Amino acid sequence: VAVERLETPTAGDIWMVELARGAESRFTFDPSTDRTPIWSPDGSRMVFSSTRAGRMDLYQKVSSGAGKDELLLQTGTYKQPTDWSRDGRFIVYREAAPKTKGDLWLLPLAGDRKPIPYLQTEFTEDDGRFSPDGRWMAYSSDEAGRMEVYVQPIPPSGAKWQVSTT
Repeated sequence: VAVERLETPTAGDIWMVELARGAESRFTFDPSTDRTPIWSPDGSRMVFSSTRAGRMDLYQKVSSGAGKDELLLQTGTYKQPTDWSRDGRFIVYREAAPKTKGDLWLLPLAGDRKPIPYLQTEFTEDDGRFSPDGRWMAYSSDEAGRMEVYVQPIPPSGAKWQVSTT
């Protein structure tokens, strides 16, 4: 299990907890703030947000702790990963946008790694989660005047379903 430490001498770092023994070990060591760790489907890597360059950007690190942290995506806005596709090909992340509040983006992990907009509306979208088969995205949005959960296909087709009531 990966956890964030917010109230320790190493506040803002990510720690690993071995549940069987209760043993804890520090995973990130940069003096910046590291947050929102997400495991890769095979457990070999972890993606997380960090303020190393001023804003929250996306980094990844091998879960064994070996090697350096790798910058995945750097832009001028706040980003946080919310899920990793089961096939390991994409990360969905939330990006704060001045005009559209919070948007959901897909980051391909192969090729040029150019982000793909998934949802950009005047509402706040957050908490994107891939379906096990990778064909659907569940997410939260405030388009109903309060946060509700919606499901829609990948890529978006215009069809969507609200699946929560409060």
